Amino acid sequence: MSINRRQLTVSMAALAASLAFAPQMGLAQEGPIRIGVITSLSGFAQVYGEANQIGTQIAADRINAAGGVNGRPIEIVLRDDQGLPDGTVAAYRDLAGTGIRHFISGPISGTVVALGPLFKDTDHIMIGAGPNNLSITHENYNDNIFRLQLTSIPVFTGLGVVLAEKAPEVTNWISISSDQQANIDLTNVLENSLKAAHAEAGREITIQDMVLTKAGAGDFRAQIAQIARSGATGIINSLVGSDSLTFYTQAKAFGLDRNVQVFADVSANLNSMTTISDAIPASVWTPYYWYAQDDGNPVSQELYAAAVERTGTEYPFGFIALAHDAVVALADAMSRAESDDTAAVIAALESGSPMGAAGPIVFREEDHTYTGEMTFLQFGADAEAEGGLSVKEVVRFDSVPYMEPATPGERFVIE
Repeated sequence: MSINRRQLTVSMAALAASLAFAPQMGLAQEGPIRIGVITSLSGFAQVYGEANQIGTQIAADRINAAGGVNGRPIEIVLRDDQGLPDGTVAAYRDLAGTGIRHFISGPISGTVVALGPLFKDTDHIMIGAGPNNLSITHENYNDNIFRLQLTSIPVFTGLGVVLAEKAPEVTNWISISSDQQANIDLTNVLENSLKAAHAEAGREITIQDMVLTKAGAGDFRAQIAQIARSGATGIINSLVGSDSLTFYTQAKAFGLDRNVQVFADVSANLNSMTTISDAIPASVWTPYYWYAQDDGNPVSQELYAAAVERTGTEYPFGFIALAHDAVVALADAMSRAESDDTAAVIAALESGSPMGAAGPIVFREEDHTYTGEMTFLQFGADAEAEGGLSVKEVVRFDSVPYMEPATPGERFVIE
């Protein structure tokens, strides 16, 4: 398969111009457009919520500097959900009680799932910025909710295709995952994709039994020893957050990286990886929500500059871009609808394709799931580079050929 990079040619300047000069409506449309942002500003998911906060505010600042939407400024109204379903429901009711009708929530899937039923048959709209739970746009689908994040199906199918093409010599794989079903499911998707991609190229591969551990266990030495005995030369790391960093640190102490040619990581964050620079493997492939360096997208470059200034890191968290793009999508829809009427904005979201930091923002009309571009990075240890790592290769391609079918109102089962 040939993997081609999508050409990104539409700039935020063009979007901003359309927002600034769209016709103003009547008196009912005066005053700021208030967008309620419900995210995790405390608790276990605080790093994600802080990224959402930064991204939404940068988007609002940039759109307002260009004249706003139909002449109206955007006002971001934040609430903390603490990463908890009860917290997000309370935050929604608080904001809705003040008259806010347009919401951005996430990125934790559980909080967005909890909010879903509250939006049915209302005049409120929500864009989930970051959640990948399948149910949001399948069995729990309703017209008022959009999801600005790819599900695990296209992402990990795509990663399997990339690994088979970029590391065809690695034919003996083993996975380590927490025992949480979501992690097991995405690992199965990746393993199945690896098998299929190699088979298409006429190669047989070995995928050994998955090694499971408890989320938050903090000690993976027994699992690492099991992996070392397996003889595998490719490892799928489906641990996330601090568990993943601990795994790499302990694997380095075992010398595991000396015998492994490629690691596939389900959610490596470059900024986090720099905190364990001495333990970074030589070759890691991972999906990446947003990698601005040399992406050829002026919207991305403008956001990147603003995000670096606010965060002080060379590798701002990708959830900044997802939240930024959620604001852009709402602003573009209201501009083209020339209204903030719910039905008109939903129709505009379904038909729009404004340029965001992560590429064109397109929602599948049937189920309101995001159909954006996928990005995959290969990075590895580099003693000469700042942070102890360098990015070696970037691959980008369309997600649509790898997406699961739309089944709004019905569960989609991962086999």
